[in-house]
Amino acid sequence: MIEFTIPGRGRIRIKNIVFDVNGTIAIDGKIDEKIKKKLEKLAQKVTVILLTADTYGTIEKEMGKTGIKIHKISSPGEAEEKEDFIKQLGEKQTIAIGNGANDSLMLKRAVIGICVIDKEGASSKAVTNSDIVVYGRETVFELIDNPQRIIASLRS
Repeated sequence: MIEFTIPGRGRIRIKNIVFDVNGTIAIDGKIDEKIKKKLEKLAQKVTVILLTADTYGTIEKEMGKTGIKIHKISSPGEAEEKEDFIKQLGEKQTIAIGNGANDSLMLKRAVIGICVIDKEGASSKAVTNSDIVVYGRETVFELIDNPQRIIASLRS
């Protein structure tokens, strides 16, 4: 579990971190080895789930031996399916991380929604429904590893 207090929001207890895959932590269906290691390290603290439509059909090949949980979604209604997934996990104990229009509702629903802008860009819906916007896949892990940065961005 990751715990911290945000002035104006209260105590936050994170048990789950849900990542979209393509465009968020993967580029063209490929997840860099450094990112895989960061996911495995993070999974020692919280439950890490990759929530994906698996556009490139590569998620098992990319993540199969890591032990990271994978949950596939199917269209139509991807945005709603992702939002429902966050509700089922417990929105007050879940961080959602994504970049696409189909991530926008989960980013809004989670206690903290983080939009990642990388080589694929990000949907304006994802940006406006997020609490924090970061540039680059690795930056999101730095943010989570240092909750003071989250506090600095979200205090009110």
